[in-house]
Parts: sequence; C-alpha cells; structure tokens
Amino acid sequence: MTRRPLRLFAALAAILAAPDAAQAEAPIELTGYVQLERQTVDPATGARRIERVNPVAVLPGDRLILGTRFANRGPAPVEGFVLSNPVPAAVTVAPEIDPALLVSVDGGATWGRLGELDVVTQDGSRRAAVAGDITHVRWVLAEVAAGSSGHLEFPVKVK
Repeated sequence: MTRRPLRLFAALAAILAAPDAAQAEAPIELTGYVQLERQTVDPATGARRIERVNPVAVLPGDRLILGTRFANRGPAPVEGFVLSNPVPAAVTVAPEIDPALLVSVDGGATWGRLGELDVVTQDGSRRAAVAGDITHVRWVLAEVAAGSSGHLEFPVKVK
C-alpha cells in the first residue's frame, strides 16, 4: 500500500478549525489537529499501548483522531458555544464514536445521536444509521469561561 502525503491532513486540520457562522464574532480561538494512533510494544515487558503521533503518512485503515482545540480569549464567558465539524471525504467515522455525540448523516441538515438517526437507501427504504454514514459531528457547550480552553475530538479511519 502507498502512504498518502500530509497535504490531505493539512486540509483536514483547516476544515476542523472552521467555526459555525454563529460563532464568527465570538472571542473563541480554534485550532484543528490530526493525530495518528499507533500501537507500540514494550520490548522488555511485551505490554502493548496506543500512542498518538503527528502523522507523516497514512495507510487505508489507519485510525486517526480529528480534533479542535478551543480557547476563550475574551474577558467574558461565551454561552451556548456550538462547534460543528464536517467529516472529510478521505475518512469514515470509527464505530466506537461517543454515542452521546450529536451527529448528522445528511450533510448537516438534521442532528441527533447516532442511535436515533436513519438513512434512506438507494431503493428508498430506510435503515438505522451507522458510524460510516456520519457526515458531520457537533458539540454544544453550555459555557466556555473566560480564559478557559479545551479540546473536542472524534475517531476516524482512513478509507
């Protein structure tokens, strides 16, 4: 298999940092990031662990974490902060996504938890949505206090 260059992932990070239009005037600073999860084995103990690294290149099937760091640089809290991220076409959401996360399976037209959504198949019938159907993810934070920061992320697999 051929490793894919990081131009794709630089674009992913830029997409992840794009706020909802309603947040454009908010004093929230956003930075997107992409991390590759890699399994390592301790040669002395044989213990396996997962570490996150900045990807240099990826293969189909590699697990990535797409995230956004946020910081309220303003003097006051920001209430009702909403961050919506599209799922880039080069990846699919991993099945172990947080079931409480708000997602869309129709390009952001409707939102809900994955277990509550369905999709229309090519023959017109409906079926329960699965992680691979997710087109967008969304977080709703009641408040981001002045001076506070954090990160929001979700797992994907490279197609």
